[in-house]
Amino acid sequence: MFWADKVREAIKEELKEKIASGEPLIIRDEKTASGRIHVGSMRGVAIHGIIGEVLHEENITNRFLYEINDFDPMDGLPVYLDEKVYGEHMGKPLYMVPSPDGKAKNFAEYYGCEFVRVIEDTGFCPEFHRLSELYLSGKMNTVIRRALEEAATIRKIYKEVSGSERTSDWLPISIVCEKCGKIGTTTATAFDGEKVAYTCEPRKVEWAKGCGYEGNVSPFDGHGKLPWKVEWAAKFVVMGVDIEGAGKDHSTKGGARDIADHIAREVYDHKPPFDIPYEFFLVGGKKMSSSKGEGSAAGDIVSLVPPHIFRLALFQKDINQQINFDPTGETIPVLFDLYDLR
Repeated sequence: MFWADKVREAIKEELKEKIASGEPLIIRDEKTASGRIHVGSMRGVAIHGIIGEVLHEENITNRFLYEINDFDPMDGLPVYLDEKVYGEHMGKPLYMVPSPDGKAKNFAEYYGCEFVRVIEDTGFCPEFHRLSELYLSGKMNTVIRRALEEAATIRKIYKEVSGSERTSDWLPISIVCEKCGKIGTTTATAFDGEKVAYTCEPRKVEWAKGCGYEGNVSPFDGHGKLPWKVEWAAKFVVMGVDIEGAGKDHSTKGGARDIADHIAREVYDHKPPFDIPYEFFLVGGKKMSSSKGEGSAAGDIVSLVPPHIFRLALFQKDINQQINFDPTGETIPVLFDLYDLR
């Protein structure tokens, strides 16, 4: 039995009430556009995309939402970019960093659009959106307020689930500095119900320098961002997610997904989505990093083989098996042979 068929049957059982209601199931995936997006990210796209396809085969309506995360801080400089040009932008939200070509709307849009083209060329048609849109539009305001009000509960979850300690005054929010525009260098110190007091620390992180500014600002409407594990749970709520998988590193006990699931239940009173843990897509036996420019970019790999052959590479192994794509070895010839045998 094809792995997607097995997952579909499990989804039909777990989500049978919503399926019976006729409402579309919401399938979600995302990638941070911190540089040329590596080909490993296509495995998540393929898994979520094929699940949508096999559900449609049984007339189960669904929507596949794909987020280009453009609100994370720029915390790593890809090797192909000039540090003299981008050093001053380290720590800013990606959507506030200039595009490498000077033409795209911003840094994240430049690299995000390249990945969107790869996804579409490979035959997947999700509904794309940007994380900045969720924050700037105010759609995250309610979940931000709830997280700040339940900061003690979130600190408890971090400690009990993963053993990670947070100080008694830690708040789950990063503010965009009003002076320098950086978000990776700020620390929130208090929340009075409307505004957050914060400091932009010069030496908070190694990869960016804060300006030292201290201020008070509303954390809503794009002025603040939740830490990613809290944000993950918050997006389950805001997007109404029913199905969302993740790589095995996130899905282990005490991992990011475990924390997000606890926050969803205990802070937001929300049932976490159906999970699909999956193994990595490696290139030459190695994991990849978009922010460091390590590994093969998705656009480069897709240009080597026709879309139907690349789809076979993504689907041929069970989701609990690693895929090792070696463009200089036998991978591509073997894939063509396998396709011819189908």
